[in-house]
Amino acid sequence: MTHLASALPSPADLADAQLRGAACVWCGGLLLTATAVDLGARRDPAWPGARWYPRACPGCAEAGT
Repeated sequence: MTHLASALPSPADLADAQLRGAACVWCGGLLLTATAVDLGARRDPAWPGARWYPRACPGCAEAGT
């Protein structure tokens, strides 16, 4: 999923639910645990030591948008 990592939006542009992985980082739709695509924990550039947990819905993850 390396290609998806480079296409992630900036954490500064995301809502809290997107930062926590409860909503898709691209479309903002709420995610179900069973179908969400985990994009891996990331360091937050605005907060040293903090992490954010991007996840995507299957459609956005496949499209890589």
